[in-house]
Amino acid sequence: MKDIFRTFPLALKMILTDPVNLVLAVVPTILALLVYLLSIAGIYRNSDIFVGFFRGYVYSSDQATLLSQILTGILILFVFFVMSWTYVLVVGIIAAPFNSLLSSRIEHKLVQRVIMDEDQGHALAEVKKSISATFKNEFKKLFFLIVAGGFAFVLNIFPLFYPLALFLIATLLAVQFVDYSWSRHDLSVSQCLGDVGRNIIHYSLSGVLFLLVVPVPLVNAFVPAMATSYYTILWLKRQGKI
Repeated sequence: MKDIFRTFPLALKMILTDPVNLVLAVVPTILALLVYLLSIAGIYRNSDIFVGFFRGYVYSSDQATLLSQILTGILILFVFFVMSWTYVLVVGIIAAPFNSLLSSRIEHKLVQRVIMDEDQGHALAEVKKSISATFKNEFKKLFFLIVAGGFAFVLNIFPLFYPLALFLIATLLAVQFVDYSWSRHDLSVSQCLGDVGRNIIHYSLSGVLFLLVVPVPLVNAFVPAMATSYYTILWLKRQGKI
């Protein structure tokens, strides 16, 4: 149980004290922000289209302009609303190849092996080479998460099963990031399930802690990188490798 809390400071340290790891953690967040900002900019730039639409229904151009401005504001607010629910997911998808390398670098550094030069350009080149394999693994993982998440959603409909649904969702969050270590070590499905079974308390309780910060704006932007670092270290500890 102590590992659950003691791992957090080391996980943060592994990101902040390594320039390459810091770049791997920050770049996906910036890219995800750009996706939403470009969406907002696109709505604002095309507000004239809304004016033309409303002119077919109102007599005054001033009224059409006012309605267009109101609709533009509503759509921008809608983007922020969608962002609050999907930001972590979008960051997680964009960050997949970055997190894979981040997890690998952290593991090799902690077990005192050299994975690559401390060169940011070389690190990013490694990211590009691993994109195909990483995304293939991410889509397989996404299928599993959708199925298990759907089951958790069904449980969440019934108040009696709220605790079980929370337990399942928290465990799924942990599995999403432990999987980087599983994939790197070519663990079979049965070995992965066995690892979850042996560490179910550690994974589920720590998953709940991460779930608590997911709704917090800006803080949640760094959840994928922090969770990758955290679960890489926690997995190494539970395997007795460090």
